[in-house]
Parts: sequence; C-alpha cells; structure tokens
Amino acid sequence: MPTYYKMHLDETLRRPIYGGQVPDLSFLSYVSTTAPVGWNVGDVVTLPDGREFRLCKSVGSNAIKPQLGCNFTETGLLAVTSVTTAKAEGSRKITIPAATHDAVTKDQLKGGFVLIFDETYDADITYCIAGNDASAANLAFDVELEMPLALPLTTSDKVEVYKNPYASIDQGNTVTLPRIGASVTYVSAAANFFWVQTKGVKHISPQANVGADNGGISATWRHDGSIDPTETGLGGTVPAYSTCQLAGDVICGSQAGNGPLINLMGH
Repeated sequence: MPTYYKMHLDETLRRPIYGGQVPDLSFLSYVSTTAPVGWNVGDVVTLPDGREFRLCKSVGSNAIKPQLGCNFTETGLLAVTSVTTAKAEGSRKITIPAATHDAVTKDQLKGGFVLIFDETYDADITYCIAGNDASAANLAFDVELEMPLALPLTTSDKVEVYKNPYASIDQGNTVTLPRIGASVTYVSAAANFFWVQTKGVKHISPQANVGADNGGISATWRHDGSIDPTETGLGGTVPAYSTCQLAGDVICGSQAGNGPLINLMGH
C-alpha cells in the first residue's frame, strides 16, 4: 500500500506528494477481513478534487453495494454515568465508572469517543479514545484519551462512552439509522474492512425527480440507501426559526438518549 496516501496534517493529498504523476488509488478498492497495514478504522483520505474516503468495517449479514448508502449502527457503549474517580487537568487516562455496558477487549474502543459533562463549568467536551483496557461487562475500566483533560475531572461530573462508529457500518433498509456515504466497491457480507466515500462526486441510485423540474436540486437519503429530492424528504412546511441548510449528520445517539454525535458537513 502506498504510504504517501496517509492523511497529512493539512488533511490533503497535495500534488507535490506524488510529483504530479497519475496517482495509484488502487488501495481504495481494498476489501478484506484483515485490517490494511498502516491504517486505523476511521482514517480519512482527501483527494485534491475534494473527494473524501474513510476506512470502515462492516457488521451484520448484508452485502454492501456501491450505488446505495451505508449506515451507521453504533448506538453507544455506556449511557450517562456519574464519575467515581477524579483526575487532574492534563491527565491522559481516566477511569470509566462501573455501569451497564458490554464487555470490551484491549483497545477495542480506539477511535471511539468519551463525552465529559463538566458540572462545574457547564461545559460538555468530546474526547477521542486512543486506547482502553480490557473489561468484563459492567465493570470500571481505564481509557486513554488522544488529548489531555482540558478541565479537572471530578466526582460531580458525568461521562458517556461510544465505540468507534466507523467500525459498525451496515447497509440496511432503515429510516432510523444515519447514513455515512457509499462504499467504493462491492463488499461481501462479513466483518470486512473497506473504504466509504463520504464527500465528492459519486453516483447514488436516484428516486423520481432527483435533479429534475419542480425542485430536486438537493437530495436526502431514503430507507434503502437511494436518494430522494429534499422536497420529498421534508414533506411539509419549515417551522419558524428553522432553516433547510444542512449542518451535518447524526452519527449515533439522539437528544433523548446518548449524545447525539454530529459530523459537521462544512462548505
């Protein structure tokens, strides 16, 4: 695999990196139950033309087709729980308190997220997980954060925990689970590592009037991973104080449950 396609700090594969030559993007068609060497689930590749791709892992029994959208399935490992072990500002390792959760293996949560609800400062901060200790179900365990605590962690605070959402991607008929994008190539039904295109030019199977008259300029996902005209998807008037500008997509969680985590779309 050409290592010069790893994401750089500017998040872009600049032309000088491959000397103006035609790039070899064959690694984007990678599909295997073995993780590609040098990559982590959730890693991003950005091409000069604006297309973005993210390394994912499939779950479930559905084959994944590249003309239809894939969906997230992660819903959260641990719901909001009070902190039991205080940590000083600058700490990189915190203890997740004993509460209802599945068993986790060593570093299974790498690329996942810890949300800390700081009661003292009324500040909710999202931290990415760099690693974790193994734990049986419902027991306390330690996680290492990618950046140090910006505020002291006290027993007045609360935490909730998500697994890596990009390690639980499926393609099912659903209107309740959010879409991530579409796979680069066909993926057989198994726990496969594969690349999903999340931004840029890509054909997605359209429903009637997408791109046609009487609207259809923007599109929304349907239950089967195809796309509808946004007007069809909204299906009603816009309430006061709301707009139709998309800020981003929910990755997992809800206002009524954990989170939600939002992937901002940018411009």
